[in-house]
Amino acid sequence: MNEKVKDRLIRILVGYVGLYPTLLIVLTLLKPVTHDLSLPLVVLIETIILVPLTQMVSFPLAGWLIERLRRNK
Repeated sequence: MNEKVKDRLIRILVGYVGLYPTLLIVLTLLKPVTHDLSLPLVVLIETIILVPLTQMVSFPLAGWLIERLRRNK
């Protein structure tokens, strides 16, 4: 497999591994707060919280996990 394609696939995998657990946690924690709000406001609040959290915490942790799994092969 081409090295560029392999790197892109790994980035996509890191994105999935970093995004979905963070998304589930944020949605679960914000459910009581955003329960009675309109959908656009809910999306705005969740995005404001989710994007920085994902970028600063989840993606680096997911990248570390995948790199560690790679080294153990």
